[in-house]
Amino acid sequence: MRLLSIELSGFRGFAQKREFDLDADAIVVIGANGHGKTSLFDGILWALSGRIPRLQGDDSNIVSMYSETGQARVVLRFRDQSTGNKYAVTRSFDGKEKRITLETPTGSSQGPSAEGTLIDLAWPDAAAASDSSDALASVLTRSVYLQQDLVRQFIDAASPQERFAAVSELVGAGRVTELQDSLERSKKAWTTVTNQRQDELQPVRERLAIIDTRLSELTARSSQASPPITPQDWDQWWQNLTHLGLKAVQVESASREAPSAISNAIKEVDAQRRLTERKLHTLAAIQADIRALGSRPLPDVQPLRDNVATLRKEVEDLKHVTTEEQARLAEQRRHQAELKEKDEQLKALAALALKHLGDRCPVCTQTYDRATTQARLENLVRSGTGDARNISSSEKLSELLSALTAKEKEVAAAELALRTAEQSLNGQQIAEQTLIKRLTELGIPATDNRETAISRTVAEAETLIQRLSGLQQIGESLALRLAQSSAMATIEELRREVNTLRRDIAVREKSITARARTGDLAQRVIEALREAASAVVEERLREINPLLQNIWARIDPHPAFRLVSFFSQVFRGKGQLSTIVTDPIEDKTCELPAAILSSSQVNALAVSVFLALNIGIPKPPLPVAILDDPLQSLDDINLLGLVDLFRRTKDHRQFLVSTHDARFGGLLSRKLRPGHQSGRTLVIELGTWSRVGPTVLMRDVKCDPVPLRLVS
Repeated sequence: MRLLSIELSGFRGFAQKREFDLDADAIVVIGANGHGKTSLFDGILWALSGRIPRLQGDDSNIVSMYSETGQARVVLRFRDQSTGNKYAVTRSFDGKEKRITLETPTGSSQGPSAEGTLIDLAWPDAAAASDSSDALASVLTRSVYLQQDLVRQFIDAASPQERFAAVSELVGAGRVTELQDSLERSKKAWTTVTNQRQDELQPVRERLAIIDTRLSELTARSSQASPPITPQDWDQWWQNLTHLGLKAVQVESASREAPSAISNAIKEVDAQRRLTERKLHTLAAIQADIRALGSRPLPDVQPLRDNVATLRKEVEDLKHVTTEEQARLAEQRRHQAELKEKDEQLKALAALALKHLGDRCPVCTQTYDRATTQARLENLVRSGTGDARNISSSEKLSELLSALTAKEKEVAAAELALRTAEQSLNGQQIAEQTLIKRLTELGIPATDNRETAISRTVAEAETLIQRLSGLQQIGESLALRLAQSSAMATIEELRREVNTLRRDIAVREKSITARARTGDLAQRVIEALREAASAVVEERLREINPLLQNIWARIDPHPAFRLVSFFSQVFRGKGQLSTIVTDPIEDKTCELPAAILSSSQVNALAVSVFLALNIGIPKPPLPVAILDDPLQSLDDINLLGLVDLFRRTKDHRQFLVSTHDARFGGLLSRKLRPGHQSGRTLVIELGTWSRVGPTVLMRDVKCDPVPLRLVS
């Protein structure tokens, strides 16, 4: 299959429609980073598989934000070199729905039919995969298209299991590996179900053990069983219940309801007995209360009331006399105060008169006996008139107050005695009323001979309790004998259940054993498939190893580790693949090249592995080698060796390579120029990028008009 052309529209970096001629032995794409080199190669991958794996399923990124139609569209044309037939595959995506059309010499097809035909043309092995498009995309990205940001993934990012799976797909063992994985998943589910059935069997075994234990106990008890119930004993017991007024529904002793009926009847008898016992306790308490009331005589409160009234009258009289005495003493104190005030005024007048005393009276100007007047005034100033005499407190008032206090204490004592007597009387009356109420509730008349009625009721209650206790014992005996008789039926039922469980366990154990044998057989098949896949991979790797070594030696990036090979093994049931570098002189080997090689050397190793897989596969899905800017991080020596390797590769594959460096692009165009007139080398230059995409310049590289030879 040879690529002829590709048309991109609204796809990633190409907003407007761009068509590229790909009908050349070698195509060199030159453009700065971000100018659309990767978008061009991604268009080839997407057109063939409908996937770009490194985008992890995010198809929204393939539609350009500046697409004129709002969709991404890629048309890839190619030719089948064996038949010469030309084909064109068209894919489009509008953000929601993908469409595919395949044009063939016999017509066109769309949808799943086009996908199936394309798979048959590109990689028929993928048709047997669970997801044929994913399988094709995986093969293309491992052996046809070396993506720029995944150059080293196969060496130091992918796990050994992922590398083994990728190579298995390439060498034709992918379906075996896929079948192995499918069988392992099925076996895991099969084992899970088997374990679940094993777990489900354990409760059945435990139930069988429990039933066996219960059956043994019932069998042992049945050997000591009481005689069976006679119809006379059964009917007599129920009649006795009816005579006592109990509402019990009689059933036949042989009926299925008999155990529950007699159990309910026994509960009713027990409840009636407890009720009667509580009534008996209540009667005993009433008898005690009656005796207590009879031992306490009723107090006579009328004399106490008369005494309180007499004492209260005496207190009122004493209060009246005391009030009159207090009023009389108050009047005497007022009169004494008036006399004292008059005496003080006269003293003041006498002192004033002595101060102004002369031969004549200063008021009336008459003559007087000055000496006598002066002596009188001095005596008046000194001792007053003598009318204001002190009045002592009345002894009568003190006696009255003492008598009043004593009398009030007598009244308080009499009132306390009266209240005590009244409370006692009220308490006895309330107790009597309560007693009458309780007797009425019990149906005993509250007459004078109530003690006799209570004694008679107590005797009746004691008799009823004895009868109920006897009936309860008889009922429990009947229930036990009934249970023993039903135990025989239970034993038979348990024996049938035991036999059923044993048969069920035997069937389940047989099924589990068969499932275990099937699981073992599946495991042997899985191991055989694993060994077959590993053998196929190892055989193909033995064929590819010399090619890998040849490619690595042509680049010769490391001065010591000059040998490289693939190493595969099966570890814990999983195939693993590693790339090993070896120092043949010192006999040193490393399974982790990234640990000892520089970044440039690891890139060179990754390109070597890619080209070895691309060239070493007899029937690749696409006889094309596409390398997206693999020259990054390479020094000049590794670069020259790699360019020389590219020149040799284009003789085996249609070769597409891109670079961001115009200098190296020129070197590639010279190195990859056609060696004869029938060959063709094409250079695509991607210029300044704008919202509509990059500018594109395509030119052919001519071969040398005269063959060059080295002369001595």
